[in-house]
Amino acid sequence: MCGRLDLNDTRVEINRVFKTKGGIPFPPRYNIAPTQPVLTIVNMPAGRDGVLMRWGLVPHWVKDPREFSVLINARVETIMEKPAFKSSIKNQRCVIPASGYYEWLREGGEKQPFHISKSDGQLLSLAGIFSTWEGPNGEEIDSMAILTQEATGALAKIHHRTPVHLDEEQTDLWLDTKSVTAKEALKLVRPLDKVGMKTYPVSKQVNNARNEGEELIKPITLVPKGEKADSGPETPKPKPKPSNGQMDLF
Repeated sequence: MCGRLDLNDTRVEINRVFKTKGGIPFPPRYNIAPTQPVLTIVNMPAGRDGVLMRWGLVPHWVKDPREFSVLINARVETIMEKPAFKSSIKNQRCVIPASGYYEWLREGGEKQPFHISKSDGQLLSLAGIFSTWEGPNGEEIDSMAILTQEATGALAKIHHRTPVHLDEEQTDLWLDTKSVTAKEALKLVRPLDKVGMKTYPVSKQVNNARNEGEELIKPITLVPKGEKADSGPETPKPKPKPSNGQMDLF
């Protein structure tokens, strides 16, 4: 599964990697959660560009999004069978830039967050699908979901699922819905562990989606059970976002 993202690269770097024009300004985000706007790369009539989409796909046939489940991930193994995803995987594919993402390791009754990113520090290009919902009064919601696959190697020790990452050539093919069929696109999926990833534990402050800041991606040292942690210098707590709405970008 993939339930929290980190995107702190500059817009200039994102434009370079994804060959986009880049008209949307946004601040670094270290704790992007479901239902919030996410920078999403799509092929537009005028060329490839980045747009903001709600994280949590709402199929076009849904009557009331408020009564529909939040679909933040889509499994590659069953995506062709699910009514909510069938149309999007064929006609509306996208990629989601990420500096990294978070996953939680369950041990007993506790969950320890880990930050996961590429070993070389480069951006991740996560495979996604999107949909545009139109309401009876003309309102619209652009929304997306991230594809996930079975975890392998070291990543499987943290969680049994990982997002699907695409390299530069695969990204071009994934976005080309006119020439590349859904079945052909799904053949691009490769184990994320083979890309070269690094993982490390981070503060549980990331568990609260209202917390934000660079402190969230800093590694911490886990203390074995039964041992007392050295308090050391006090680490400043991340500042909560001054927002009472999940759909706020900043």
